[in-house]
Amino acid sequence: MRKLHAFTLIFLFLGLSGCEEKQEKNNIPIENCTVIVGSATSENNASVFNASKNKAKVKTQNICLSPSGKDTFSLSDTKGRSYSVKVYQKSIEIKEEKRPITLLTFFATWCPPCVANIPYFNDIEQKYNDKVFISSVLIHDNIEKEALQTFLSKNKMSYFLSISRENNDFAALIAKTLDLPNNFSIPLSILYVRGAYFTHYEGAVPVEMLEYDIKQAIKTLQ
Repeated sequence: MRKLHAFTLIFLFLGLSGCEEKQEKNNIPIENCTVIVGSATSENNASVFNASKNKAKVKTQNICLSPSGKDTFSLSDTKGRSYSVKVYQKSIEIKEEKRPITLLTFFATWCPPCVANIPYFNDIEQKYNDKVFISSVLIHDNIEKEALQTFLSKNKMSYFLSISRENNDFAALIAKTLDLPNNFSIPLSILYVRGAYFTHYEGAVPVEMLEYDIKQAIKTLQ
C-alpha cells in the first residue's frame, strides 16, 4: 500500500513538472486561480501611483521593448473599434480614449478564472462607465472567430476585447514593465490612472477589492 502511495505521488509530481516546463518553453501565461494583488492599502497604491505619475510626466525614453521591437500597438475588436497604445516604463498612453482610468486585463477563453471575471467587469463597466475604460486583451488563444462570437454571446462581455495580432507582443512588453516573466499568470489585470500605473492583480480579482481600488483611484482625480 505504501509503494502504491509513493508511486502515485511521484506520478503527480512528474505530471505537474511537465506542465510547467511546457508552459515555460512556449512562453504561454499560466492560468492562476489564486488571488494575488499588487497592493493591499490605499496608502501603498497612492505612493506607487505618485512615483509612476512623476515618471509619466517626464516621458523618458522607453527602457523596455517587446519581442518585435515595438512600443506602440494597435488593439482592435470584432466590431472594428481600434485603439493605439504606447507603452512607457510604468505608464501607457491610449490616444483615442479620454476616460482617466484604464483597467487593462489579459485574458484567454480557455482560462476559467478569466471567464469568471467577466460579470464583475461588466458591472464595473456599467457603474463607472464615465471614468473607467476596460480593455481585455486576448492572448495565446487560437479560438476561431465564429467560436469567439459564440463565446462572447454566451458570456455577454460588454466591454472592449482586443483580438489584434499584436496582442501577445503587447502582453510581453507590459509584463516587462511589471517585472513579470513572459509566462506570467493569467488573468493579469492592471489599473492605470491618467496613464500612470496604480496597481495590478495576478489571478482572479474579488470585485469588492477591485471596486475599492477604483474608488481610491477616482479620489486621486480630484
